[in-house]
Amino acid sequence: MAQKIKRRFQNFLINERMQLTLTFQFLILSVLFTIFIGMLMFFVIWPVVKVYIPPALVSVMIQQLVSKLYSTSFILLLVIAGFSIIFTHRIAGPVYHLERTLDRLLDDDDDVNLIHLRDGDELQGLASKINQVILFMKQSNKETQNAVGLL
Repeated sequence: MAQKIKRRFQNFLINERMQLTLTFQFLILSVLFTIFIGMLMFFVIWPVVKVYIPPALVSVMIQQLVSKLYSTSFILLLVIAGFSIIFTHRIAGPVYHLERTLDRLLDDDDDVNLIHLRDGDELQGLASKINQVILFMKQSNKETQNAVGLL
């Protein structure tokens, strides 16, 4: 069972370095945004709330708030990391296919197939343009071979 989950996770990591770097950047931005919003809320709301809370309960309340914030933030970061990997998978997959197809074109492979991306993948427009280039190159090669055959 663990092997199956590991394999499934590896399928999402097509370009591991790029995907994990982007995921880490998303997480850093999320943490910074959360800290900023938390500080803003603290400085705006706390002076008002402090008036109505007895001083003996202030430290208990702060401990409860901090523990709930930590646990909620940890769960939220896991969710953001998961969505980041899924999101970057939609970019890394097409980039991988585009690179392989372009490598085959550069190797002068006559049997280069058109690029077919999954629904929901990014870079559909770029794949379409590269497909046009492939068709143009195949047509040009046919015309060149026909012209050479006539000589």
